[in-house]
Amino acid sequence: MYQIFINEKPLHILPAKKSAASKGHIVLHEPGVKQLLQWARRLEEDDSLLAVYAVCRQPEACFAAFKAEHKNIDAAGGLVCRQDDLLFIKRFGKWDLPKGKVEKGEKLEETAVREVEEECGVQQLRLGRFIATTYHTYDFQGVRALKHSHWYEMECDFKDVPKPQTEEGITEVCWINRYQLQEVFSNTYGSISALLNTFLTTD
Repeated sequence: MYQIFINEKPLHILPAKKSAASKGHIVLHEPGVKQLLQWARRLEEDDSLLAVYAVCRQPEACFAAFKAEHKNIDAAGGLVCRQDDLLFIKRFGKWDLPKGKVEKGEKLEETAVREVEEECGVQQLRLGRFIATTYHTYDFQGVRALKHSHWYEMECDFKDVPKPQTEEGITEVCWINRYQLQEVFSNTYGSISALLNTFLTTD
């Protein structure tokens, strides 16, 4: 299954199965790429539309067709654990996780560690398992882009105070207990909520 966030609302691409629409949701059966793009635009513009489900016999091919219509950008980042605490940043007024674009010649894991170190001012990171890849669309230099954010679990024994990379719009870096994430869920991005739910249910 693929979940692409468009204006904070999900476009789901699912394997073929029986599915029914609910209020504010649209179900498409075997959509072509043109139809997918039309409904992606509707998610962008129509506040009453909450989600779109594209049910396909070949979801990988459906996603590939959607992907081919966008500028694709790879990023990587980390969900850093210190016992029961998780490391969050606040960027542009929302809770987020540290991540950044993959530089030429870098492996995803190298990018993830570098970006956490740069954006949070922490060291002594230990790279753990791959968690998931999240997807969201946005405007990039006048074209529609699809960002692929690859997330890794990390552990850290860093004892000093984390320091936000302010030139990247980060105003706060802090540890938040994993059992007290209500504030984060109420003020974060759809893709981050989805990632946290994946992490918390598989950890």
